[in-house]
Amino acid sequence: MINPFIIKRWSALLVSGFLPLILFYIALIYYGFMFALIFFFIGIMMSLIIGGVLLKNPFQAMLEGKGILALSLDSTGIIRPFIVSVLPPYVKGNLNNNQVTDAFDRSSVFNLSAPVKAAKPAKKDTEGGITLKLSEDDYNRARMGFFQYPVLIYNEQVKSFITKDFLSDTEKEAFAEHGILYLNRKMEELTTAVRDFGRHVVESLKPKQNLLFNKWVWVIVLIFMGFLVILFAKPILSAIQGFAGQAGGSFGAIKTAASASAPITPQ
Repeated sequence: MINPFIIKRWSALLVSGFLPLILFYIALIYYGFMFALIFFFIGIMMSLIIGGVLLKNPFQAMLEGKGILALSLDSTGIIRPFIVSVLPPYVKGNLNNNQVTDAFDRSSVFNLSAPVKAAKPAKKDTEGGITLKLSEDDYNRARMGFFQYPVLIYNEQVKSFITKDFLSDTEKEAFAEHGILYLNRKMEELTTAVRDFGRHVVESLKPKQNLLFNKWVWVIVLIFMGFLVILFAKPILSAIQGFAGQAGGSFGAIKTAASASAPITPQ
């Protein structure tokens, strides 16, 4: 079976060895020694970039301290490794170009220890031990795909292998538990945000100086007066004109009456 990790490793080694050398000789033939050195260093930088891409995998990122190794495991039986970062109180990562965010739970973190190769096959003795025997059906139910390698996940507490059926039955319970924990965290953040917003609104409404010296108060007053003038200017002017017309008519009548009652002087 072809191992893709071996192919990527040898490809990275070949690229890092041949690419700078090829660029060096091409530049030496056509441009001279100084340009050959420049092309040689360019080849080294290109080899670092290409080799880094070829050798990139979640396990290497875990060893370099870029995050915690996480394994996506569900009832489909496919295990997918990815890296998550701890951003208290959450853990965040990227799986299949999808953002993964969950509340951090210490009980969900497992420790990986380096495997120790046994010097001899394990045997059951009279003082105790363990013997694992799986039928063909049990093996098919418990086997899961980890890249091209078959993986068995054994739980020492229940003394049994974790099967796809077991995961299918427990996924709902785990989803509900972690979902409640995640919602509690979000509710705490929402409560804090609402409290801070309410405090900001109350502080903003408190008068910080005399209202008569606040320019915004005068702006509001002027705008209000402008609306009053627009709404009531025409009725007020009409009333004033009507009153002025009535006053003028009364004054003319009084003047005519006075003229009529005056003595007539003979010419």
